Amino acid sequence: MEKTAQKNKATKDKGIIFKRWLIPALTVLIVAAFATLSLTRKKEEPTISHTEPAVAILSADNLALPKPELRSSNSLEAVLKNRRSRREFIDKEITLKQVSQMLWAAQGVTVDWGGRTSPSAKSTYPLSVFLVANKVAGLDAGEYQYIAGDRTPVHELKPIKKVDLQKALYEGLNDSAFHNAPAVLIITGNMSKMAEAFGGIPHDKEVYLEAGHAAQNLYLQAESLRLGMVTISTFSNAIVKDLVTIPPGDTIIYLIPFGIPKL
Repeated sequence: MEKTAQKNKATKDKGIIFKRWLIPALTVLIVAAFATLSLTRKKEEPTISHTEPAVAILSADNLALPKPELRSSNSLEAVLKNRRSRREFIDKEITLKQVSQMLWAAQGVTVDWGGRTSPSAKSTYPLSVFLVANKVAGLDAGEYQYIAGDRTPVHELKPIKKVDLQKALYEGLNDSAFHNAPAVLIITGNMSKMAEAFGGIPHDKEVYLEAGHAAQNLYLQAESLRLGMVTISTFSNAIVKDLVTIPPGDTIIYLIPFGIPKL
């Protein structure tokens, strides 16, 4: 009897110990299960950026631009007199015809041997002109490259990608000129191309001078079209290259927001 009682007591003690450990153990297991489930859901949820603009692919076909006008009612003297840097724009779209005229003024081919509207040392033409279209009638918001042509005029836009960069440029560069600008031109220079023209000797100065010639053409053309623009040469290269597709070998020289100026 005594042995039976001792055995029953031992069994009872084991039951008590088991119950004491059961609840905490189950609690730990439940908490661990919920934690694992939560982590799994977080991994499965896509990461969404609220700062980067949405990007889409544009058509691979080049877009023919309207033919540039070769005459206007404004005299050269008048546009020289009125030329100003204008940093504030009306929040209104501009026409593809106006964009076409601006691009032609910067780098359009004007003669059958390939001469352009801007002079270039040894006819090297190391500049490239890119368009960021924000609000251009008949043109998707996005990035484009101007194709001037070589010996014969081409005068086309090469689509790069469909993206709305207006807010990103304004906030990223912290410059009010980008706030309402319906379009931005980006002028880049290939320093290696100019060096090759001089037998491998760097002539970066020639590239910067050429960009200045193109920018002055743009200022005069903008005044003739009753548009406004400003050349911006102080900016973060890292931010611009992060937002805009620029060839690795090119140096960004100018950002040029333009549009209808506020009077």
